[in-house]
Amino acid sequence: MAKRKPTKEENLLLPLNLPDNLEESSEKHLRSYIPSPFIAAALPSRDIKKPVFIRKYNNVTMKLTSGSKVPFGKYGRLLLTILTTHAVLCKNTNPHEPVVINYKSLNQLLKELQLPSSRSNDIKEQLDCFKECSFIFEEKLEKVVQTSLFHDYLDEDSIETLGDEVKATKKSTDIIPFMKQMEYVELEDRKGNQQHIGLTIVLSKDFAGFSQDHSVPIDYTVYKNISSAIGKDLYAWLVYRNNSIKAPLFISREALVSQFMPIDDKSHPDQLRTNYEYIKEQIKIIKQKYYPELNIDFDKAGVGITLYKSKPPIIPEDKRYILVTANL
Repeated sequence: MAKRKPTKEENLLLPLNLPDNLEESSEKHLRSYIPSPFIAAALPSRDIKKPVFIRKYNNVTMKLTSGSKVPFGKYGRLLLTILTTHAVLCKNTNPHEPVVINYKSLNQLLKELQLPSSRSNDIKEQLDCFKECSFIFEEKLEKVVQTSLFHDYLDEDSIETLGDEVKATKKSTDIIPFMKQMEYVELEDRKGNQQHIGLTIVLSKDFAGFSQDHSVPIDYTVYKNISSAIGKDLYAWLVYRNNSIKAPLFISREALVSQFMPIDDKSHPDQLRTNYEYIKEQIKIIKQKYYPELNIDFDKAGVGITLYKSKPPIIPEDKRYILVTANL
């Protein structure tokens, strides 16, 4: 990979006033980014072995389509945040344009991901998923407005029929490929052992722009260390959701299960409770090991959780962290 001079932002190391959980760890804490729509509507948690995956959350529908299968699991999530971070880094210098990422080898990408070389097949699998994959981002916004706002589109009879106010529903759809191009050289010895060198990833301009406009910072060190894909989703969501909390917020178990571990009408009657208990277990692990400042109550009757404003573990341009890409 062609060497570049690290930016001032990438060279910023942690200052003195660190949270307790950072001070106690000798491990560097790294910052990366995630597109906020993928926090609300995450990748599948496992390999669904299908070319289409649909996730819905409130007024947002995320539809992943691929020629073979869509990205998934914990390694798909880690790779997504790395790709997003490279896009965000180009926000000021090359906004809404394709982003070229060069690696000398697949092993260099693994080092950036903070993963051992033994995970090369897992990351290669996710790369192959992303290279063929696009996502359709659909958003529906409803609002009651004055009918007169649409006088350029309606005749007088229509305006009179609709009345003074009308419920307007705006529906928007974006079709966004993750990559424009990917290439590498595959070397294979006589024993069948393979190495992948000269890896180039070109992010599509649509994905780069989407990431630059809609991403939020995440503690990559914590995100990587959480072993469960659902746990990663919950951690990212808890950090993101905390930003907008102004008063205690109750979230029902049905809403939590629908977002993170949805069930269908054919599921066993106990599946809702089982999934909710798993979600609770993951949140408790997050609070105990990764986000002790999380201010949360679990309803004793098992009907949901209440979130209170918590100390944020990371903020935009947080100088306590270095970028995950800084060591390239």
